[in-house]
Amino acid sequence: MGLFSTASKETRVGVDFLPGGIAVAQVRSGGNNPGDVLHAEFIAASGQQAQAEALGKWVRANRLQKTPCVCLVAQDDCDVYLVERPEVEESELIQAVTWKIKDLINYDLASAVVDSYPMPVSSKNKQRQLAVVAARETVIGGYVDCIRETSLRLEVLDIHELVRSNLQVIRQSAGRSLALLSFTADAGLLSVYHDTDLYLSREFSIGLGKLEQAGGDDDSVFDALLLEIQRSLDYFESFYGIGAVTDLRVFPHQKPIEKMAMYLQNLTSYDIDFVNIDVADATVDPACFHAYCAALRGLQP
Repeated sequence: MGLFSTASKETRVGVDFLPGGIAVAQVRSGGNNPGDVLHAEFIAASGQQAQAEALGKWVRANRLQKTPCVCLVAQDDCDVYLVERPEVEESELIQAVTWKIKDLINYDLASAVVDSYPMPVSSKNKQRQLAVVAARETVIGGYVDCIRETSLRLEVLDIHELVRSNLQVIRQSAGRSLALLSFTADAGLLSVYHDTDLYLSREFSIGLGKLEQAGGDDDSVFDALLLEIQRSLDYFESFYGIGAVTDLRVFPHQKPIEKMAMYLQNLTSYDIDFVNIDVADATVDPACFHAYCAALRGLQP
């Protein structure tokens, strides 16, 4: 099974293993409203065994055995490297990129699982680049075994940077340059798209915790965030040469984020709006954002 294969059913589940627990999201994949959230929850659990047991209990409680599942590989469990595409046939590509990253990983190539996806070509240098994803085979095996033990039907293992593209706001951004900014408790992740293709994705250590403490006369957190955004967008504009980002979409829609968005709006020209995801008259927990994005994989808008 490749890291980025796909399939679909009437309902799908996204699973994200996080340091303090498991984020799960179930969405409708058929009928009139594919992508509707049926259930989303963060289940507190620490340690691999406890998380596996908690996930299995959740699956049984919601009668989701044999439901197709997209599982995210934790960011600490894999690495993504940007490399120049080797001049080889497609059938030899994985072997070639595996050899290309041999000095970048700290474990034996024989024990590595490697996959890749193409990056857009810059109009300035025409160099073809690949993003190469690498993880230990034993780690990937642990994810596969855990999902199968819960009786979910594993369709694909994916990564956080890629599943964000499944959002409707991204799929509907044809012809535009758009940035997506999301926050967890401890970090933020900015992704930049043009014509729905992912061009760059960068994480920084400003999360909901810091944003909640910001305010009053001290705007240093907002200034630091603005600097991170501007650096990323300046790189996108200068490297790819396809114009400026015009739209910024933000998740979650919470009071501290509203204040941050107002601050950014006063200093930038972006069209800033929020990504709203609702389930059962409640807002989806920020910890479930990427599980939700994962569950959307393969659905038609």
